[in-house]
Parts: sequence; structure tokens; C-alpha cells
Amino acid sequence: MNILKIIVLISFGFVLLNCDNAKPASNHSSADSLTKPNNDLLASQNLEINAVKNELPIEIDELTTLFDVFADNNIIHYKYRVKNTPKQALLLTSTLDTLRSNLLDDYCQNVPQMKELKNVFPNGAHYHYFINNEEIIIVELNPDDCQTDK
Repeated sequence: MNILKIIVLISFGFVLLNCDNAKPASNHSSADSLTKPNNDLLASQNLEINAVKNELPIEIDELTTLFDVFADNNIIHYKYRVKNTPKQALLLTSTLDTLRSNLLDDYCQNVPQMKELKNVFPNGAHYHYFINNEEIIIVELNPDDCQTDK
């Protein structure tokens, strides 16, 4: 699966994320300091999501198209449409193992873009696969799934 396109789009989002027009820090109340990190994280997540959404739909390969992306509970969710594939083929253990392995390899890359993605979405990434508008499988990954030697 060619996840490279997604990584490129995410990289574009990180470039936007690093553009900072923020005003210098000022004195905030303790209530402000409690909500500030959450607001910053939410803003970063929105930048990432919007950067990808602006490019949708994205053809990943001849069978798979990314058609939606959203955030929920500090998790990025990718929604893929799979065509010309029977539901049973997608549910084969060998297919699921290969899919999870490929996604994990990409997710666990030790590159700045993936490190930033895991910082912005600390609870992980979920990959939803649909056939004929029916959700068939969800692959759930989180930073703890990555081995430290990668």
C-alpha cells in the first residue's frame, strides 16, 4: 500500500503547523494555563486534518482511496474506500496481518513527520476500511505499538 502520499500530505501539514504567527506570551490566569495546552493541541490537530481534507479524495493504489479524515479523542481517523475486493478477501487473516504490518511500518517510521503526527495525535491512528459504504475493518495503532529500535 502506498502510504507515501499520506506522509507527503501530513508533511505539508507540519510545514503549516510550524508557521507561527503567535503573539508573545503574556500573563494568563491559572484557568488559561489549564486550557491552553488543550487548545494548542486541538489547533494542531485541525491544521493536520484540514491539510489532508483539502487534498481528498486521494488514490492510494488501484484498489484503495482515502476519502475522509477526522480527529476524535486525540486519535486521527483515516477512512478508506476499497473497490474490486470482496469483503471476505479483506477479512482474511493473511490480509489483515499484511495490512496491519504495512500500516505499522509506516506509522513507526523514525522521521520528523511521523514523530510530529504521534505528538499531535498522542492516542494513535485508526484506519477504517469500507466496501460499498459498509465499514469492514478498523486497524488501530498507537505510539506504544512502535518498537524502540525503529
